Amino acid sequence: MQKALSGIIGAYERDFAKHSNLSEFPKISMIWKSVPSQLARENRKFIYKVLKEGARAREYENALQWLVDARLVHKIYRSSAPGLLIAAYDDLSAFKNYLVDVGLLRRLAQLAPTAFGEGNRLFTEFKGALTEN
Repeated sequence: MQKALSGIIGAYERDFAKHSNLSEFPKISMIWKSVPSQLARENRKFIYKVLKEGARAREYENALQWLVDARLVHKIYRSSAPGLLIAAYDDLSAFKNYLVDVGLLRRLAQLAPTAFGEGNRLFTEFKGALTEN
């Protein structure tokens, strides 16, 4: 399973270079690799400065959209109120990115396969990111 997940991740990363604009490739890779660390933090939104010091949203929005369009990442907006037509309450400036598969997240985060069974340790060290994803 470890080998298969690593193979899938490697194939996705090679596809970033093959199917994206060459200038966007490094940004796509940075966002992809940052998902585990972004989720493990207790942030309420995606923080571009985690990618690179001084990074701005406008520099990375096309790369992020590429991952969303490829359906590898889900961009979920924070909602200001629960209610019908939930999209009407979306805060478009605050969102988190989630991977399409929790197994890929676990492997990308370099957690052991036993991580799912480690209970409290998993939640204290990884802040519930696997469950949240």
